[in-house]
Amino acid sequence: MIKLHRGDFGTFELENTEKKQETILIQTDWDWPSVAMTFGWTPCTCDDSGSTDGTVDCKCGRTSSEMIGMAGYWLDEHIGGIVEDPGYFLQEIV
Repeated sequence: MIKLHRGDFGTFELENTEKKQETILIQTDWDWPSVAMTFGWTPCTCDDSGSTDGTVDCKCGRTSSEMIGMAGYWLDEHIGGIVEDPGYFLQEIV
């Protein structure tokens, strides 16, 4: 499981809840849409075909810049959220 934290200076951090000392810094806003999608955000609600990941303009006219900003706002509103880790923290192979 991973937990979303607010970092310093407009950044976000992902914490590996099993190894609390293990974190990943989400520093660039370009990464916000994918992280937000991990926690349940949808970049473009007018098109169910998945035409964008939030970094490419959607068919409805929403620009990538708008969606990146929306993702950042969404992350701010969901600090403390915990979800299944989709692979940010890979398990060691023994």
